[in-house]
Amino acid sequence: MQTSDPRIEVLPQNVVEKIAAGEVVERPASVLKEIVENSIDAGATSIEIVVEDSGFALVQVTDNGCGLSCENLERSVLRHATSKIRSADDLFAITTMGFRGEALASISAVSKTTISSSNAESGLGYSLACEGGIASPITPVSHVRGTTVSCRDLFYNVPARKKFMKTRKAERLALVKVLEQVVIPFPGIRFTATIDGKNVFEVPAADSLLARISQVAGVEFAKSLVKAQGSTKGMDAVLFFPLSGNDLARPRYQNLYVNLRKVDNDSVLYGVRQAFTQLMQRDARPSFFCFIDVDPAAIDVNVHPTKQKVKFENERDLFGFIYGTVARVLKPAPDSGFAPAAQRRPANGGGPGERASYQQQTEAARQEQAPSSTGEQGDTSYGQTILAFPRRDSQAEKLLEPAGEERIQLTDSTEASAWNLISCYQIHEMLILAPIKNGILLIDQHAAHERILYEQALEDLKDKRSTSQQLLFPIVLRLSATEKAVFESSGEYFMAFGFDIQDFGGSDVSISATPSFMINGDVEHSVRDMIGYLLDEKSVEHFPEPHKRYAAAFACGAAIKAGQKLSEEEMNALLNSLFSSKNPYTCPHGRPTVVRISLDELSRRFLR
Repeated sequence: MQTSDPRIEVLPQNVVEKIAAGEVVERPASVLKEIVENSIDAGATSIEIVVEDSGFALVQVTDNGCGLSCENLERSVLRHATSKIRSADDLFAITTMGFRGEALASISAVSKTTISSSNAESGLGYSLACEGGIASPITPVSHVRGTTVSCRDLFYNVPARKKFMKTRKAERLALVKVLEQVVIPFPGIRFTATIDGKNVFEVPAADSLLARISQVAGVEFAKSLVKAQGSTKGMDAVLFFPLSGNDLARPRYQNLYVNLRKVDNDSVLYGVRQAFTQLMQRDARPSFFCFIDVDPAAIDVNVHPTKQKVKFENERDLFGFIYGTVARVLKPAPDSGFAPAAQRRPANGGGPGERASYQQQTEAARQEQAPSSTGEQGDTSYGQTILAFPRRDSQAEKLLEPAGEERIQLTDSTEASAWNLISCYQIHEMLILAPIKNGILLIDQHAAHERILYEQALEDLKDKRSTSQQLLFPIVLRLSATEKAVFESSGEYFMAFGFDIQDFGGSDVSISATPSFMINGDVEHSVRDMIGYLLDEKSVEHFPEPHKRYAAAFACGAAIKAGQKLSEEEMNALLNSLFSSKNPYTCPHGRPTVVRISLDELSRRFLR
């Protein structure tokens, strides 16, 4: 405990610079973002990126922008030296990507940075080396018009900071995610990126925002998008979003750009989500790309050190504006034939007429599949699949007895297989109703199947391999750069779950084998769901341990969805496997799988 007033010291300049650098340079991806944004501000039409050791050994960005004179090059690494503002008032009229003049100064304070640049067509330029914030004299160098920034040995002089970085795979993924986010609003610029010796990103110049989205997110995804436009006082907005499909349940993209800068803002997110929730379906989390052009004086970009968040002058009006812009597309004229929300298929499942029934898919898959890798004929019958899961030697009476609650009893038998004797009913293709001796059970079919698959996945990871079935014809998926980066860092886990997925060149992967239970028609959505789950930052919060996180991703992606019709045999099999699991009462995320309503409660509801 301190008993005296400590002496206040003025920190040395090198310590001040390292503290300031910590606000801007969080990780290698932060370095890449800042340098690329400088290249964009320089008017570049071509930007080439080279990264080594996930950015710790090298982050190099070369552009064909306007370049720097010898005088400007010398000033470029000085703190708060910038060409973007001249007075405090300019802070509220920012129209460029960067503005504070901190990026290069911060980067050079925690790395060995070299900047080579030329603002002439003569081929003569200048080079400046800066190590740990200390600059060397400028030297002449041969350089075409433009700038090359090379950042080496990041955090070499702050090893404590480096120690808290994530794994190389995680940092590589963060680099690709930053690239995807930065390139979208600039379709006129060509970007290429080589990370750890592999060309992971190459997008030529495009003629529109939608064309650039197609380059980044894939042609098929871009085809599903509709466009919404709106204008209000001092603000214009353009949004692209899908009207249906899996991207309404687990969004692949929720990108907001304000004056071309990728930022976060809750009012925009809630505005889009609320429009979908009220006009399409409940609990919608749609993918979207939103581009807002607004008077710079009406926003504050200084609310976050790395400019990740932006605050609008009137957040309530912003919410209403975005909601209305989206709602006009979701709610066309009455005679347009647009189905009301209650009649549309769920975002993560199929409806009658749009998707074959489970029985039809099962039969088709059974006829198509070659023998499984275990030497047995690949049988993808859903009911048999659930029954095929490892069973544990325990009785249903014990398994159906939650702590602190009245015992749940089956009708007659005490064996788990007694579920086969119970008539089950599917409600809204989402819940299963099962009568028991002392009441009824309501089971969430997705959450229940998640629990079953999660425990099975953990077993598969322990054994290093699951039972697979070869596909007669491989399935080729086109992934975005970020999605492919996730796949490349997750190969061992996919293999353990029973997938055989190979790099097919470019942005494609080929799936030649799947877990033995998986229906062929569901493979693409399941794999994309798994990847989407792993991209969701909340998954790390829920499951810090990688093997549990991947097991949860597999369970979430492969589980049956709301909206999928089940036969009585399939429902019986689902319940058998659920109540043979270690923890049948919650899904991996803690949501309940089962709700019991006793006969006494039902009697009270009917005033008996």
